Amino acid sequence: MIITCSNCNTSYNISESAIKKSEVSARCTRCKNVFTIRKPVSNKPAEVAAPAAPEKIEIEGINSDDSNMNARIISVCNQKGGVAKTTTSLNLAVSLNLLKKRVLLIDFDIQSNLTLLMGYKDAKSFFEVIHSDDKGISSYIIKSKLNIWLLPSNSKMALLSKKHLQDVNFEYLLRDKLKSIAHYFDYIIIDTPPSGDFYTLNALLASNLAVIPTPCEYLSMQGVNHIVNMINVIRDKSAHEIDYRIPVTMFEPDNTASRVILKKLQEEYKDHVFSTMIEKDAKVQESQVFHTPTIYYDKESRAGRQYYNLAKEIISL
Repeated sequence: MIITCSNCNTSYNISESAIKKSEVSARCTRCKNVFTIRKPVSNKPAEVAAPAAPEKIEIEGINSDDSNMNARIISVCNQKGGVAKTTTSLNLAVSLNLLKKRVLLIDFDIQSNLTLLMGYKDAKSFFEVIHSDDKGISSYIIKSKLNIWLLPSNSKMALLSKKHLQDVNFEYLLRDKLKSIAHYFDYIIIDTPPSGDFYTLNALLASNLAVIPTPCEYLSMQGVNHIVNMINVIRDKSAHEIDYRIPVTMFEPDNTASRVILKKLQEEYKDHVFSTMIEKDAKVQESQVFHTPTIYYDKESRAGRQYYNLAKEIISL
């Protein structure tokens, strides 16, 4: 497991078997700071252990009494990569579930990083949904041990745009398939690739809210601007009602450049910037090694608690 000094952020890779108790003290060899090490398992409830092999479910059977929820559909998107889209999608979904919401995650990125983070590989994707003759989308949705549902991605997703880009109304492929299941969920969260093409357009036209994560970096701000322009065009051309909000991710409060860019974001986008900011936190990267959401990996982590607060802010919209 990876541990990080709380004073100087030096990281160490140690064997979990060397830690005999749930909490032990350690001294950093670099700055001599003494800090506490906790085993990840101590903070991860048994029911959210690493996912086993995919278990297909019939959505119609989850609870027929709660089948009229009219999900809020959220696209997590930014034209630039490396802005924490997938991290935000997963941790936001888990936080909403902790707040008693029923959540479906859709991995709409051809890289399949969200699917891999949740412990699945070679699962069927939206590509198979579109090219199936006898099965609806519900047959491809996996109920994970995180108590959230997942429509995975796989390598065939890269073929989706090549096969359908010239189709009439290709931009509504995802929207049309979600109509049959949206009433089973409170929230549907769509993780998109770092682009403004076929996939992001499909996601935005299926959604009523776009969440556009961005670090306080100049190039990431340009990615935000691209998505906002797409949303404005969608509103004008299709009369599709979609709002957007911007969460600042990987924020470094002691960095002068970060504070300057944050101020520019708030001035330009005003109320569209979330109050909750996600700070840079080594626990996020560590949790990914264990295929575990940050708040389950370490319930005291800054980023984990901030994603939980972000979920509450989304519910309040």
